[in-house]
Amino acid sequence: MTQQDNSGKVMVVTGASSGIGKATAEALAQTGATVVMVCRHEGRAQQAMDAITATVPNARLKLHLADLSELEMVRSLAQELKEHYPAIDVLINNAGIIPGLMSTSKEGLELAWVTNHLAPFLLTNLLMDNLLAAPQARIINLTSEAHRLGQIDFGQLGNPKHYSAITAYADSKLANILFTYELAKRTEFTNLSVNCVHPGVVATNFGKSSSRFVRAMLWMGRLFMRSSQKGAETPVFLATSPLVEKVSGKYYKDKKQIKSAMGTYNAHTARRLWELSEEQTGF
Repeated sequence: MTQQDNSGKVMVVTGASSGIGKATAEALAQTGATVVMVCRHEGRAQQAMDAITATVPNARLKLHLADLSELEMVRSLAQELKEHYPAIDVLINNAGIIPGLMSTSKEGLELAWVTNHLAPFLLTNLLMDNLLAAPQARIINLTSEAHRLGQIDFGQLGNPKHYSAITAYADSKLANILFTYELAKRTEFTNLSVNCVHPGVVATNFGKSSSRFVRAMLWMGRLFMRSSQKGAETPVFLATSPLVEKVSGKYYKDKKQIKSAMGTYNAHTARRLWELSEEQTGF
């Protein structure tokens, strides 16, 4: 299939300094888009930009630094992006963590909950006017098949009574899907689409700060994992393909719609999660 020309479009990718995020940024740069790379560390970000430019000499790359585990930095990032890019054509919420030992954010909430769910929830909502200013904007939220292990316990979200790194991760990935479906309903009659994607189990540095047990599991499974480039294929497809330009509120794996866990289709749960997310982010 001929690669679509996205010259003039602005595409934001969070967590773009390595792994799927970097591979996604590189693939989008090849389409001619202006790729806004949101990264945590300036040094790693510059290395990623140099590597992309070496492969795509005419890449249009922009860098914004933010630690998405801090909601105040999410707000500052959103303000920067709003000022620099009046219209945003694509937002890919890729940044995320596999947690290790119990850690809390500056807001006192469990770190994976903040980084994986609250940060993309807040960033997306703060950028809504800029997204709606684009002719046909797209939001892509990266989630995981691990969502099938998750639960939405409104008494413990962000404040677990019995902490488990795997449970915390699964819960946040379940929240990603519920957020996607609820946002799709709320933007149904706009020029905006929102979908979520399981990129596959990818051999990256993802999870390197997790517990020894989680790191060991990831290390043992590396032989069966796909490359970052392969993991980026579906997010890039959702960001660029005319076939899905107006498709919204779906869950994708390997460029195909699949069914998410049964609980993700509970409209009451999705609405309550949205309201809780508003409270926890102060949006």
